[in-house]
Amino acid sequence: GQRIIVAIDSWPRTSRYPSGHFVRALGKIGDKATENEVLLLEHDIPHSAFSEAVLECLPTMPWEITTKDRMERVDCRHLDICSVDPPGCTDIDDALHARLLDNGNYEVGVHIADVSHFIRPNTPIDKEAAHRSTTVYLTDRRIDMVPELLSSNLCSL
Repeated sequence: GQRIIVAIDSWPRTSRYPSGHFVRALGKIGDKATENEVLLLEHDIPHSAFSEAVLECLPTMPWEITTKDRMERVDCRHLDICSVDPPGCTDIDDALHARLLDNGNYEVGVHIADVSHFIRPNTPIDKEAAHRSTTVYLTDRRIDMVPELLSSNLCSL
């Protein structure tokens, strides 16, 4: 058996059955790639490749932190910061630190990757990220909200 996509063209009130047409075959029932595709389609998860317009929004490599960037940001490299992302994760975007202060209290820092440096409002990449809304994790892969250059490289903690 195959998983297929059909489009319903009409469903007369007097009929128990709709009329439609074949759109495309997804693959063999039970096949992991086929079943993953079914999940993505059933839940309306955007998973096409990023458009050329989105990719044109990416910075050119090699990219370096500018002196201006250094002046405007807080350097936390002296802190012991640990990721809360799972082992083997390449899009490290959440991390914590804790340190004892002189007064006996603890400072707890929450570190979240800042993509706003690279994603400007109303650009194609901003609109695509808003459309996707999150990175989706499947058993064998992930579908990134933003291109890999940002998610696993420049915006990875």
